[in-house]
Amino acid sequence: MPFGTMNKALAWGAFAAAGMVLAAAAAEAQEKITWRMAIYGPSRAVTRGYEFYAKLVEEKTGGKFTIRLHYNEQLSDAKDHLDGILAESFQAAFTAYNYAPGKTPLMTALDMPFLPLPSPRVIAKVMEDAYTFQPLIDELKRWNGKALVGVPLPPYELMGVGKPPRTLDDYKGLRVRALGGSGDAMRQLGAIPTSVPAPEVYGALERGVFHAVAFPFSYGFGVYKLHELSKWYTQGIIIGTVHNTMVVSDKAFNKLPAEYQQLLVDNKAGYYKAMFDAYEAEDKKWIPIYEAKGLEKIVISPAQLKEFQEKAAKPVWDAWVAEFEAKGLPARKTFEFIQESAERHAKGKGD
Repeated sequence: MPFGTMNKALAWGAFAAAGMVLAAAAAEAQEKITWRMAIYGPSRAVTRGYEFYAKLVEEKTGGKFTIRLHYNEQLSDAKDHLDGILAESFQAAFTAYNYAPGKTPLMTALDMPFLPLPSPRVIAKVMEDAYTFQPLIDELKRWNGKALVGVPLPPYELMGVGKPPRTLDDYKGLRVRALGGSGDAMRQLGAIPTSVPAPEVYGALERGVFHAVAFPFSYGFGVYKLHELSKWYTQGIIIGTVHNTMVVSDKAFNKLPAEYQQLLVDNKAGYYKAMFDAYEAEDKKWIPIYEAKGLEKIVISPAQLKEFQEKAAKPVWDAWVAEFEAKGLPARKTFEFIQESAERHAKGKGD
């Protein structure tokens, strides 16, 4: 081969090789996927599941799939998380439906008071059922949303001062910090519900603005130091919970490689376990502190819970169904689905 021709061949070969290297580098760069997740509040027990997922995908994909957690509403106000999912501003969000109930009214069925949801494990089972229910799937789809996993908070209990409410009659005139459907249920018992932001609760209880507070048991009371002022707390009243979901962008999820989708779906058990373990650690910390302080524990029996449901909860349930049925939504069908699921899983304690 003539010298000039050989030089040309070598040059073209080098060019082609360089092109292949660049193409490979570009392909590798394209394979890297980063999701941003909007979270309200700081890192805490309820966010341990998200932190589990973030670590899992980073390790299992060799850094090719990353979930960046943005706490304290860095990306969006909590009430606007679904708007951010719809606009594709971020790919996942810690979503509390009661912060903007008009956006997903049927999802607030799980916020109803006195449902038989005795533990985070039971609540998680009911949430997993709920996310297979077509009207709820469709409601989130309108926001480009998909429920990946639930965010089961511990059931809300009461802690307070003054005369302990041992019977339903004792709730008459009781001033209580209880929000949403839980506040409506308290009103049915003759109590006086009020809404005070969590950071202000200690001072308000100290000043006598109200007698009792509804918070997630047990860590909610301890974090805000309410046991320092209180004389009693309930166990088993299950006044309610707050329905939260890890909502992901439907479009972003569908764009993931199949193995990444499967990674998220197949590791739900690990996600939930991270939260349950965190809650149990908080119980081991706080319950002995409440006992050492000498707080009276008012245990609510199943018969008493049934009485609460009939007298305080059922009117609230019925009003919720009537309101949204009048708007053309399948509210009765949705609530009956949630109620049946809660009763079934409560019998098995979520196992």
